[in-house]
Amino acid sequence: MSEYFRKQIHMSLHEYIIKAKLKLVEIRLLNSNFTISEIADDLGFTDASHLSKTFKRYVGSSNRDF
Repeated sequence: MSEYFRKQIHMSLHEYIIKAKLKLVEIRLLNSNFTISEIADDLGFTDASHLSKTFKRYVGSSNRDF
């Protein structure tokens, strides 16, 4: 199934899920008063640090800068 997904979407399922979560992070940062820790907990990141590192890797800027 993962091979089929990669051929259709041109990225791994894991990467797709991470990007979808990061889109939710962006929305919550812009439209809510949730803390980074609350957002990380809600979306299944280990902690705020894990969310911050992942955000920077995929988005190119820190979540605080965003």
